[in-house]
Amino acid sequence: MTTPKLAQERKRSSKPPKMPEERRVHEGDDLLDLFPLPRYFQVHFQHVHENAKDIQAQMIQLKEYVTQVDVKLDRLTAVLNTLSYKRQDE
Repeated sequence: MTTPKLAQERKRSSKPPKMPEERRVHEGDDLLDLFPLPRYFQVHFQHVHENAKDIQAQMIQLKEYVTQVDVKLDRLTAVLNTLSYKRQDE
C-alpha cells in the first residue's frame, strides 16, 4: 500500500529572502525605497503558486480516498443489513 502524500514529509522550496527586522521611515525617504524589491514578490508568488498546485493535488487525492471509503461503507452497511434481516427471520 502506498503512503498518501499527506502523510509524507513536505519538501520546502526556496524561501523568500528575509526582510530587515527594523525599518525606520524618515521624512525625506522615497516611499518606493521602503518596499521590498520585485524579486521578493516574484519568489513569494512562485512559492504560493507551487503550494496551490500541491494543495490541489492533495485535494484530488483526498476526494478519491473519500469516494473509496464511501463505497466500502456502503458495502459494509449492506452486509450488516443482510445479517440483521437474517437474524430477524430465524
